Amino acid sequence: MFQYGPRFEPLEGEINPSLLGLKHLQYLDLSMNFFGGIQIPAFIGSLSQLHYLDLSCAGFSGLVPHQLGNLSRLYHLDLSNPFDLCWNKLYLVGSHWLVNLSYLQYLNLNFVDLSKAPDCLESLNTLPLISEINLSNCTFEIPLSLSHVNFTKIHVLDLSSNDIDSVVPPWLFKLSSLKSLDLSVNAFKELVPSAIGNLTSLRALNLANNRVLQGGLPLSLGNLCMLNLLDLSGNKYLHGDLNELGEVFSGCIKDSLEILSWVCSELTGQLPHWLGNLRSLKMLNLEYNSFYGPFLQLELHSLKKLDISRNALNGSVPVNLGQLYPNLEFLEFSYNNLTGVLTEAHLAGLSKLQHLALSDNEFKVDFGSQWVPPLGLNSLGMWNIKSGPGFPFWIRKLENLSAVSFSNAGISDTLPDWFWSFSKNLQIVDLLHNDIRGKLPTSFEHLSNLLFIDLSENSFEGSVPQFPANLEYLFLFSNKISGRIPEALCYLKKLLALNLSKNQLIGEIPDCWNHSLQPRLSIFDLSDNQLSGGIPTTVCSPSLAYLHLSNNNLSGELPLSLRKCRALRTLDLGQNKIHGSIPTWFAKSLLNLEVLRLRYNVLAGDIPPELGNLTNLRVIDFAYNHLSGTIPSNLGNLYALKSARTIFFNSKVGHVIYDKLSFGYYDNTEKLYMVSKNLVIGGYMDNIKVNLKGRDVQYDKLLPLLTAIDLSTNELSGEIPEHLMYLSYLQSLNLSGNHLTGRIPEKMGMLLRLESLDLSKNDISGAIPTTMIMLSFLSHLNLSYNNLSGRIPYGGQFLALPDPSIYFSNYALCGFPLNDDCEKVEKSLGVRYTKEEDDVEKIEFYVSIALGYILGFWVLWGVLLLNKKWGFAYFQFVDYLLYASEDGLWK
Repeated sequence: MFQYGPRFEPLEGEINPSLLGLKHLQYLDLSMNFFGGIQIPAFIGSLSQLHYLDLSCAGFSGLVPHQLGNLSRLYHLDLSNPFDLCWNKLYLVGSHWLVNLSYLQYLNLNFVDLSKAPDCLESLNTLPLISEINLSNCTFEIPLSLSHVNFTKIHVLDLSSNDIDSVVPPWLFKLSSLKSLDLSVNAFKELVPSAIGNLTSLRALNLANNRVLQGGLPLSLGNLCMLNLLDLSGNKYLHGDLNELGEVFSGCIKDSLEILSWVCSELTGQLPHWLGNLRSLKMLNLEYNSFYGPFLQLELHSLKKLDISRNALNGSVPVNLGQLYPNLEFLEFSYNNLTGVLTEAHLAGLSKLQHLALSDNEFKVDFGSQWVPPLGLNSLGMWNIKSGPGFPFWIRKLENLSAVSFSNAGISDTLPDWFWSFSKNLQIVDLLHNDIRGKLPTSFEHLSNLLFIDLSENSFEGSVPQFPANLEYLFLFSNKISGRIPEALCYLKKLLALNLSKNQLIGEIPDCWNHSLQPRLSIFDLSDNQLSGGIPTTVCSPSLAYLHLSNNNLSGELPLSLRKCRALRTLDLGQNKIHGSIPTWFAKSLLNLEVLRLRYNVLAGDIPPELGNLTNLRVIDFAYNHLSGTIPSNLGNLYALKSARTIFFNSKVGHVIYDKLSFGYYDNTEKLYMVSKNLVIGGYMDNIKVNLKGRDVQYDKLLPLLTAIDLSTNELSGEIPEHLMYLSYLQSLNLSGNHLTGRIPEKMGMLLRLESLDLSKNDISGAIPTTMIMLSFLSHLNLSYNNLSGRIPYGGQFLALPDPSIYFSNYALCGFPLNDDCEKVEKSLGVRYTKEEDDVEKIEFYVSIALGYILGFWVLWGVLLLNKKWGFAYFQFVDYLLYASEDGLWK
């Protein structure tokens, strides 16, 4: 049997029909290979003696051949195909052939498209021996009824992630032999009916992420006397307070339940006392809710994992944790409001502890240097906790430590030499944002397990060290590291992220990245150094998403090799000496580009009109170059600036991963690895510096919301294209310091979300359009050094911009905030402009605004009233925005 592991390479190519020569073949496993998207060979259906067939995640795609129905002796069939990881999607057309597999006991079709096989469950219902069915992510509707329920031996049923929006089918509650039921990630309308009490053999029930837990929990749930695992995460509980559920959990479930996960469900109130009745509980996960009040103080001697992080608990941590939870292996209470001083006495008696995370609270840690911590600790999270100023010497005793985070811990000390040798198991080292001094060692190769290292924002000195081959994340930004970038970095084949920015590195960037064969490298940031030479031609990998080389001394032209960066989302080459022109092939090759920053270079030539075809492009910064020609009207086609941007904020919902047959449990997240770094859990936190409202601003968390065009200080000519006025989601427009002529477009008032507008230092003439009164978000305006004339519009945001300098050197302008008398100015210019005409124009203008508002109001509300689905979606979206802002997801 072929196995895929660290010492094996996946099989590729085609499967030869000579396999049919193995006439007595009973066991065939081709899983975890890479057959390049070919179809499953139909001739496999001729291997009539097969008992076991596993083709999962093997790079197959397309139609599943019905000839597999000839394998009448098959008892195990696995075609699961997570296409985003493996290849393309498999699909079935019809399921009639499944009825021939009369000996089948195990079936896994996870991620196989069953939308064209609607009778799949009816076909499986005919199989007399089937005991496990996995149909997760299959895009099919579950039947509300079956003519005859024949699943007499079914033990495991997984229907998760199918977006099913019906009621839970009643026939499910007739499966009396069912031991594991997974209905998570759907949209069932009545999530937990009272008939759930009929499933008396049930040991694992996963109802996570069904959005709304309508009707609460029935009392019959408490009668599931064999239930070991219950996952209700990601559901909005109807009332939110768990205290009222004491009666449900007073049944025999209290003696059997070992795992309870209720994460990210808007639960509130104090932690309920009935939790203390769950004497068999081994794992309790209540993170990402709104519990307040004191720390959980209940005697749960069987508890091995306790996670109450990301709530609003206050008060102090109990001193008797070791007496309450003597068998704890995993303790997480980060991101709360706990106060006081945490001493070694609080952790006394927790001798079995392996994971401890107490980060981001309001208490101070005072562990003495002689403290002997639980020696079995292998992961320790203490970020955003005052632990300094001295380095915590007690961790030297943790010889098995694999993950440690002391980021933003107030440490101002020299890193001791022993730190890099006290544990050979170190995988994750996070010392971000302290004031730790010392020289980096020349090599970390002795730490062969090291996966993640972040020493950023400290005062480390020395050169870039040698790193072990398995390293995935390397963050050393904002230190005092000097010297050249070693070519050895090119050979780290598993590297996902490299950030050496804001150091003192010199010389050329090594052009050897093709030696790494890194299909995974997605972050490459060497900005803010003293690097010279050209942009490496080998820097692009198939997954490179963020390329930052700004603020160096790089020269040469933009290399043609950048065309290979097809996954690129941010390209920041600003503040260098790059010359040549902006390539037209950007628009053909970099289709995912969102941020393009080339400011402060020596680029010349026209702005390619083709850039307007990049549907994701939302930040363009070409300021301070030598670009000439006109502003392409095609930029008005930028889709990302014309429509609302959908932002997916990371709101982690904890899933309990469990073995469906043994019903054991384990935590699927290397918690410290995933939570200690926003860089890891939510994707890389990209960042750029942009000039907004006349000052440089560093954007990171809010970068996904930024929309801006800056073409300032170039040699552009012609008029401002009217097409730009259709970019209704544009926040900042800077065209200053060019040779633009003509008038300010009358439709400038259509840029309703514009916050900053700079048209200064051009040759623009004519009046300021009165429509600009509609720019209610405008807080920065500069129209100085032009040839504008007439009255400054009076009203709206113009009244909130009292600085006269924003109109300087427009000698024919008058009105607030200038002191010029409009009648005198108009008389000197020979302009006849009566008060009556002024009043009529104002009246006409405001009437048009009112009519537009009324029309827009009734168009919106009329549609919402007539179309209930749209109305529901709209209010759900508004509710989400309010929830996100209240809970700080946008901070």
